[in-house]
Amino acid sequence: MDGIRARITIRLIDATSAPPDGELRIWDTDVRGFMLRVSSTGRKTYCLKYRYSGRQRWLTIGEHGSPWTPDTARTRAKEALYQATHGEDPQLVKAETRAKSGTVKELFERYFVEGRIDKPLKRDSSWKVDRTNFNRHIGPLIGKRIARELTVSDLSQWQAQVAAGKTSLDVKTKKQGRAIVTGGTGAAARSMRTLSAMLSWAVRKELLDQNLATKIQKYRDQQRERALTDDEAVNLWNMIGEAEKAWVITKDFADIFRLIMLTGARRTEIVALRWSEVEFERSRLVLPPIRTKMGALNRSRHIVLSAPALEILQACKRRGEHVFPSSVGDKPLVGVNRAWEKVRTLAGIPDVRLHDLRHSFATFAVENGASLFQIGRTLGHAKSVSTERYAHPTDAGARAIASGVAARFVPPSTQPPANDPAPLKATQDQGMLPLDLPIAESGGH
Repeated sequence: MDGIRARITIRLIDATSAPPDGELRIWDTDVRGFMLRVSSTGRKTYCLKYRYSGRQRWLTIGEHGSPWTPDTARTRAKEALYQATHGEDPQLVKAETRAKSGTVKELFERYFVEGRIDKPLKRDSSWKVDRTNFNRHIGPLIGKRIARELTVSDLSQWQAQVAAGKTSLDVKTKKQGRAIVTGGTGAAARSMRTLSAMLSWAVRKELLDQNLATKIQKYRDQQRERALTDDEAVNLWNMIGEAEKAWVITKDFADIFRLIMLTGARRTEIVALRWSEVEFERSRLVLPPIRTKMGALNRSRHIVLSAPALEILQACKRRGEHVFPSSVGDKPLVGVNRAWEKVRTLAGIPDVRLHDLRHSFATFAVENGASLFQIGRTLGHAKSVSTERYAHPTDAGARAIASGVAARFVPPSTQPPANDPAPLKATQDQGMLPLDLPIAESGGH
């Protein structure tokens, strides 16, 4: 055999330089036929030379690097030799495996097309999130791997790499655009959900035997708990009006922010609101399943409108199918993020996301005495755990609870005076945020 003979190890590979031309072959001394090919470009590939039915065959195991190391490649070589001596051609088995499921990238491409047919109620925004997670965190690391050859160890290693920031990226996207991908545990958790959903779909389509992602201990999303205080809510409500009067933001943007504060609705539920979804006579919005996260349950989402919210919609002019249309065609308004950035900066709350207005709605409702069940129905949660994540009382609310417990057994003379002001319950006449909001329904008609 041409080349050199030695036990293939990481230390040997690191010490081996690329040949000036052609390729260098290092034959392993432990497993017959197992070798490493080093090309003049520096590429290092594990291969196996074996015999099947009296003929010499070659099997390319994979390129050096995750997941192929000397040990994992040597183990694969042993498995292939076992197949060859028991009537199976490893090369043919590999081709059949690839043909059935393909690479992870190929399987995802099928999922993005056929999955839409199998999941008609999954929202377009959710598919876009899946595509982003794949392009940024899944494809770059394991996209070229054969889907049926993935192992639990492979997925654990991939998740750890995303969490460690290996997929971090900072590139220009357009003339003045920029994409910053940070990775981290949050990205790992979101990408694992996307990967698991695809693998589950592949199992149902009989392309894979099992969803290995279900066997992985997953990271949890980094949950930010940021709710407005009473003073911040009043200040924000007033600042939205001031920004509108000063032409810092348009009336449409101002009304969107007000409606989210008044209903606890999700951003897309208000931004993409259609006139066909507004029922003035019943003071509510009725969103079809495809427009809400309850779509998987095939339920419409009902959002009951308080008097101030109803007045905002009644004052809106009809300019097409959407309540807040874009200036170009009858599409939803764009630029909401930029408008919110201006308002929150003026209000002195630069750390508050638009989604935090939904958290604030739930928190205010909790402090006003609403039950988690009622709040969950108002917010359109299919699971109570979602409501528990949103509805967390502030320190003042928690202190009131603790004081109520203390009052049961501590003599009044020894209790400290209550310094916390009563919870804010602004009214429409005061021009502030009403906190005693009605409870909405959730479910079918």
